[in-house]
Amino acid sequence: MNYGRCYAILFDEVYESVLNEYFFHQIHRAARYIVKIAQDEDTFNPRPALKCILEDIRRVGCGGYVLLMANGIQLERLLRYGDKTRIIDTRARYIVMHNYRLFIPQLNYIWKRIVDVLFVRPLRRKKFHWKTLNHSESPPVYELSTVPFPMPINGVFFSKIVNFWQAGKFRLANSTFFANKTNDLRHQNMHVVVLEHTPAVFKLEIRDEMTSGIASRNSSDTENNTTAPSLSKIFYYGLEIELLKAISKAMRFDMVFYETFDADVERWGTMQDNETLTGLLREMYEGRADFALADLHHTEYNLGFMDLSIPYNTECLTFLTPEALSDNSWKTLILPFNREMWTGVLISLFSVGFVFYAFSNTLIFIHHHERGYQPEQDLLQRHHKRKHRRFYAWTRFRKNRSSGICKSNVTHSLKRLLRKAHRHKKSPKNVTHYTAKSLKKLQMIPFKRKPEPWHDPLPPYDIFDTFSGCIMYTYSMLLLVSLPRLPNGWPLRVLTGWYWVYCVLVVVAYRASFTAILANPIPRLTIDTLQDLAESSIHCGAWGEQNKLFFQMAQDPYSQAIGAKLEHAPNPNEAVDKVSEGMYAYYENIYLLRQLRSTRKSEKARQTLHIMQECAVHMPISIGLEKNSPLKYQVDRHVRALIEGGLTRKWLSDAIERFQSNVELPPQEATIDLKKMYAGFVALCLGYVLALVAFFGEKLYWAYYVETNPAFDKYLHGITFRKRM
Repeated sequence: MNYGRCYAILFDEVYESVLNEYFFHQIHRAARYIVKIAQDEDTFNPRPALKCILEDIRRVGCGGYVLLMANGIQLERLLRYGDKTRIIDTRARYIVMHNYRLFIPQLNYIWKRIVDVLFVRPLRRKKFHWKTLNHSESPPVYELSTVPFPMPINGVFFSKIVNFWQAGKFRLANSTFFANKTNDLRHQNMHVVVLEHTPAVFKLEIRDEMTSGIASRNSSDTENNTTAPSLSKIFYYGLEIELLKAISKAMRFDMVFYETFDADVERWGTMQDNETLTGLLREMYEGRADFALADLHHTEYNLGFMDLSIPYNTECLTFLTPEALSDNSWKTLILPFNREMWTGVLISLFSVGFVFYAFSNTLIFIHHHERGYQPEQDLLQRHHKRKHRRFYAWTRFRKNRSSGICKSNVTHSLKRLLRKAHRHKKSPKNVTHYTAKSLKKLQMIPFKRKPEPWHDPLPPYDIFDTFSGCIMYTYSMLLLVSLPRLPNGWPLRVLTGWYWVYCVLVVVAYRASFTAILANPIPRLTIDTLQDLAESSIHCGAWGEQNKLFFQMAQDPYSQAIGAKLEHAPNPNEAVDKVSEGMYAYYENIYLLRQLRSTRKSEKARQTLHIMQECAVHMPISIGLEKNSPLKYQVDRHVRALIEGGLTRKWLSDAIERFQSNVELPPQEATIDLKKMYAGFVALCLGYVLALVAFFGEKLYWAYYVETNPAFDKYLHGITFRKRM
């Protein structure tokens, strides 16, 4: 026996005497676990001490089990418990004392999994009626037998005799007790349960034309003229089909493919409330199938129902999400700069305008003496200096009289002016009286008014003397609009020149970015990361509770958020229809998602389906085997050889060749159309709205502020009024 790392010897009181010095001398210095099973031990539900030591034996990796137990019930329950919980390595080598309770039909599945076993049975002696001359007792004979693997066990169990032991030697020489029974399966039929899933298994239904034609001719001869049912054959192909075909040639077994009756509904299968399984998991858990081809994920969930080979491929599991075109043509004018850039431009606009205003007012304060005062432009000073006015009037009168060209209207005007001066002397100094004719005459004289709330301010001496002018001119310079004239002061001219350089750089950058936006295609609004999907409001769907548990048990918060809104999606086609509606995301491998997208009939539906670029997980994919299958080591060896040879990659490319070309094509280069110029119309409409708002604001200001002023007179808009007595 190749015991691996150690022996595990389990015995009871009946065989305790066997463990003597001679026994341990035969196993030499091999490491061993010696466990005594009590008579009252329930081996199907062992005590913590026994359970702990069995787990330690499995963890260490003992390859040889010696079960010396006379109680067949305890032994049978121990084997069932070890197979159920995998606490005993069923692929190890066993020496078991023969007991008829081990070979009942209910335990036949055990001997499909434990095949490297020797049953030791003492043979009964035959009694003769005559006496022999040598009346000496012969030593007992022990029969060594094993299971007839790979022959199937149907009903009654028949063991295969290997050798006999008597008097310290074997009867048959050169016999192999633990031969490798999995190398050659002698063309035994292996039941393979399949489930159509991309890219592992594809199903093709081919109608038998010859058989259906004969059936239809026979049916046409009948009186009812009924149509014969169409006969068809189902063929399976795909990556895992080719993989298992290569393994079957190497191990020499035949395959029988079949699907479960509820494959269309239950698919892989789920655990019901009454702890019953459905679908493919039920077939594997109950031992009805030897292999399972269904694109199985190598997870702890699936390992609880079956064995899995080493992964032959790694698939990207991601989401199929809705895609939308970002129709932001209405804001094309603001797209060239981002938020920070626009903030900097606006801050620089107002700050530079304030700097211009500060420079201009500083120059006014410094050079105030250079700006002579012009009294002829101010009517107020002409009113306050009436003495000078009378002197000028008398001088003009003398000149006109000496020249002889004085007319009567001059005389009358002079008289009126004198009467006005006489009334001014009698009246208080701060009260002024006007006649209708004088008011009419005053309205015709151009003069400069004192700024009032309803009047314009005095015109500035320079273009940057007012803050509003500074903002307006700096904004016009940013739009590359030339100034009406250069400022008078050289400091302002130097500042203007450097600000022009800044404006040119900003405008060139804006124009380049704006041209690129108009020439590039419309960007797409897609969900490409788990964070985007978790923060979005769309629901998520996937098949089975195991996928939901996978996201809920993840460590990152985004996966947990996705797991909270993940729901069961039994039908992939219905899930894709929900995705095309825009409020759903479907979780599957990337190959199946490409196939689902390529099979959409509507071109618009295909354009609105987007495969998320970030993989939620790179899931290893394996072939399923019966739980505790003895074929696992051989299958793993052949799968590894096929992977190293590159055949799995070749078969994968063949399986996805039909829809591999269905990739998301980038949009074509956009042309300048009316839709691209929506931003111009938006700006124009915005200007109209702001103009109307300013117009109504001015009207409201005039009605509720200017006209309500006590000094306002609707007949006198061109002069300044003082308080009336």
